[in-house]
Amino acid sequence: MNKILTTVGLTALGAASLQAQYAPGLTPQEMSKAWSLSVDLRGFYDDNYLTEPKSFPITTYNPAAAQYVTTTGHPLASWGTEVSPSAAVNHSVENTLMSASYIYDMRWYENHSATDQSHQFNGRLEHEFSERYKLSLSESFVIAQEPTVIAADQTTAEPLRVEGNNVRNTGQADFTAGLTKDFDLHLGYGNTIYHYQQTGVQLYGIPGTALTVPEPSRSALLDRMEQLATVDLRWKATPETTGILGYQYGHTEYTSPEYIIYPGADAVPATAAPGFRSGIRNSDSHFVFVGADESFTPTLNGSIRAGGEYVDYYNSHDSRISPYVDASLTDQYMPGCSGQLGVKHIHNSTDVAGSIGTSFNPVLDEQSTAIYISDSHKLTERITATVLGQAQLSTFDGGGSGYDGKSEDFYILQINLAYHFSPWFMTEAGYNFSKLKSDLPDRTYTRDFMYLGLRATY
Repeated sequence: MNKILTTVGLTALGAASLQAQYAPGLTPQEMSKAWSLSVDLRGFYDDNYLTEPKSFPITTYNPAAAQYVTTTGHPLASWGTEVSPSAAVNHSVENTLMSASYIYDMRWYENHSATDQSHQFNGRLEHEFSERYKLSLSESFVIAQEPTVIAADQTTAEPLRVEGNNVRNTGQADFTAGLTKDFDLHLGYGNTIYHYQQTGVQLYGIPGTALTVPEPSRSALLDRMEQLATVDLRWKATPETTGILGYQYGHTEYTSPEYIIYPGADAVPATAAPGFRSGIRNSDSHFVFVGADESFTPTLNGSIRAGGEYVDYYNSHDSRISPYVDASLTDQYMPGCSGQLGVKHIHNSTDVAGSIGTSFNPVLDEQSTAIYISDSHKLTERITATVLGQAQLSTFDGGGSGYDGKSEDFYILQINLAYHFSPWFMTEAGYNFSKLKSDLPDRTYTRDFMYLGLRATY
């Protein structure tokens, strides 16, 4: 249940005529039909579906000895079956486009009788009031377990698979007003809410004793609301070049009342260690940037925003200043072929809480550089290859000497090969690789996922 698989299935959107439609961003193929239904059926092999390290401690309680005992665990592998029906529709009139899609995905793991289910809904409204005033609204709602599905953009706060019905909802509004012939004003607002099912303290035993250590739930670590307001001025320097000067204000508020570090946890005996609830990581962010949008050719387009980010963690009386970059290059280099290359550097949330020890300093967030590249290439009239690669290189902010400045990198590679028997029926095979490489103990893992299946679309 990753982005490259779940988005490929929705390939038939649109209505009849390109000339008569208001259809920004839609391809001719997407405009060939007002609605579509499709279903994917795949068999797969997953060698680490719980995203566990190569070896990790498992602590169990031995009541006869009145103590906890630690053994070594290893990743679990399984064959399985995946079923993914989907539906999509759009409606276009003279100056308005409305579109929506829904994807349901179920994976059943044979060896362990486990089942994953995800739901993805996406909606979009584009309206052109006049040549000078345009409005864009979008909505994305997800219930999932896989980190690449839950993530709202290129950066991933939770690189591990998480059990349960975990929710992410993202809404975005953008309004553009033409001030003069050469200047536009853009206003934007985005709101993303995360809610994880796991709540309450998780207890882990200390080997050789009858004592336990409390660990925070996924809800305590990751439940939050992220808001981002944007205002920028756009100068049409030439028909191909637009210069941009802008400001963004971001607010991240953690919504769980639980502790991320419990009172006394990991503290030396002589220290009266306080606890920290999730709100200690609340922050305000201020971005100032310049940028440009450039049409190098009719098919090659680039975009860049570069500047600085100031983050104020007001509850912990801390702050950070760092670079801010968001750049991408997109090329529709041949009919049926497209590629994208991008990089983004920003602060983002993390599922790592830190440890008190003698520092009394939780991890506040992480600073990440995400580099991504994708290509969809039509090898022949019937064969299409799709490749996606992404690397997220992160360092932790806060947490004391055991965490602050430590690195954690997350890598993704996804390859899909499809053979089209007809426009409505195809077979596909693919391979997905993911790897988390962390300076922290018991987090590094690798995962290989291979599949073969059929897709029918009506």
